[in-house]
Amino acid sequence: MESHGTSRDTRWALGWLGGVIVGASALLLLLLVGPLRIATGGTGHVAAVLAFVGVLVTAAASIIGLTVTRQSGRAAENRLRLDAAMRAGESFSSRTSEPVSSASIASSLLALTRLDNVDLAVALLVDFWLPDANERWISDEAAILVVDAALRSGKPDAQLVAAELLCRNSTHLDPCQSTHWPSSIDGSWNPPVRPKTRLLLIDALTRMAIAKVPVNENALRSVAVRLYGIYKREPETSKARGCVATLIAALTPTLGRLGYDDFMQGNVEVMLGDLVEAAGHAERNPDDFLARMATDRAEKLREWAEPCTKGDVERTHSALAATTTNSTL
Repeated sequence: MESHGTSRDTRWALGWLGGVIVGASALLLLLLVGPLRIATGGTGHVAAVLAFVGVLVTAAASIIGLTVTRQSGRAAENRLRLDAAMRAGESFSSRTSEPVSSASIASSLLALTRLDNVDLAVALLVDFWLPDANERWISDEAAILVVDAALRSGKPDAQLVAAELLCRNSTHLDPCQSTHWPSSIDGSWNPPVRPKTRLLLIDALTRMAIAKVPVNENALRSVAVRLYGIYKREPETSKARGCVATLIAALTPTLGRLGYDDFMQGNVEVMLGDLVEAAGHAERNPDDFLARMATDRAEKLREWAEPCTKGDVERTHSALAATTTNSTL
């Protein structure tokens, strides 16, 4: 990080110095040969050259001073970040015999993400966020915030670890809960990720869905909108796009029986026609492993969604209406 900051300061200094040289050179040419040229035979030419050199020396000294100041400020900032990260790390261990609270672990991990140490935060999350509820040291909601920060960071290694953790814990997450899914890919998508990271995120979504048994209307809607968000924002040349369309195609028959055309998850609204259009682009992936995986997940999604019919929805709405009426009376 320090070498990157140094090179950035160097480019900044060279850019400013180059601009000063160009500007001063243009002025010198105007004075020597341009419309503002100084009459020959006098000391004007020498004075102009000396002034030019003086401007360059002064500018170079100023730029060097500003560069040193920038580097000193960045070094101090890095020291403060490191000190804050070390203090956050201390909260993972208790000074007493009592175990560390989940709130303390969560706040420390989130503090690390704010201190530009998302790599460390998501690496530590591996030991605290486990599929077994009895071994879990952190809540699902707090863990998802750390995962979301890693996905937003743009750091490929942190994104990959976050996706692996999300996939590993997906079966105990609830697709109906917005706090159980990273907001950066909730009805949207974050394309600049490695192919393996992309595959793990898509698989995490499907695994989370089929683990929600019995299926309900809200879960079906959420999964459909999230899949469409991935499909819509994948480049048309992406091999993953056809696989996601295959997954959407597994849901559209059941979605069509719900009796309405608009589906919403969070702030994203998708029409049934959009989903049907996306399903029409389903195609087999050239990679045989990915093709078989997409086929398997699509079949499981179809079986999972099938029980959620219009009749089930109407009975659910009737039951809710009856409950509301009774509570009012």
